[in-house]
Amino acid sequence: MPLSTTQLLAIIIELALMLVLPVVAAIWWCRRRRVPGSAPLIAAGCYLLNLVVNVPLVTLLYPRLGLPPLAGLALTALTYGVCEELARWLSFRIGSLRRHRDGDGAIAAGIGHGGTEAIMFGLPYLIGTLSLLLAPSLLPPETVSQLSAADPWAFIGTGLDRLPAMAGHLVFALLVVLAYRRGTRYLLLAMGAHAALDFTMFALRDYAPLPLFIATWAAVGLAALLLAVRLWRRTAA
Repeated sequence: MPLSTTQLLAIIIELALMLVLPVVAAIWWCRRRRVPGSAPLIAAGCYLLNLVVNVPLVTLLYPRLGLPPLAGLALTALTYGVCEELARWLSFRIGSLRRHRDGDGAIAAGIGHGGTEAIMFGLPYLIGTLSLLLAPSLLPPETVSQLSAADPWAFIGTGLDRLPAMAGHLVFALLVVLAYRRGTRYLLLAMGAHAALDFTMFALRDYAPLPLFIATWAAVGLAALLLAVRLWRRTAA
C-alpha cells in the first residue's frame, strides 16, 4: 500500500474536516435554530454562481496582464471580495434566506457558503486519495512518491486550514445581514474586509515562513469566531 496507516488516518481526518464537518454543521445549526434546510443550500448555490465570474478572471485574464506579483495578489483578492460578497448579498434575496435576514439565517448562510468552498477544496483530495489507494498505476510515479513520503501532519493541516476560512464566512454573512438592516455600508465593509483578509493571507502564504502563516491564520480564525458570536447577538431576530 502506497500510504502508511498513520498517513491514511491523517487523510481521513483531513477529508472529514473538509467534506463531512460542513454538512454536519449545517444540519445541526438548522435544526437547533429552526432555520429551513434550504438556507445553507441557497448560499451554497450563490457561492457556485460567483465562481462562474471570478474563476475566469483569476485563472485566465489576470495572468495575462503581466502585473507584479503583489499587484496580481491584490487584484485577485479584490475580485474574490467583491464577487463573493455580491453573491452572498444576492442569496439573502432568494427563498428562505429572504425571510431569515437575521443572525440565525446568517450563520446558516455562512456555513453553506464556507462549507461549499471547503468541499470544493476537499473533492480533489478525495479523488486523489481514492486513485492512490485503488489505482496507483494511473498516477504519475512522482506524485505517488511525494504522497507516500508526505508528513501526516501536512494532510491534517490542509483540513484545519478550512476552519478559519469558515469562521470568516460567518462574519461576512453577518455583515451582509447588517447591510440589509442598516445600510449598504456594511456590504462595502464585507467586501473590503474579505479582500483585505485574502490579500494578507495570500501574501503570507507566498512570502512568509510557514510557521508565521499558520500562527496568523489560527489567530484570524479565533478572532473571526469571537466576532461572529458578537455580531450574531446584535442581529438576533
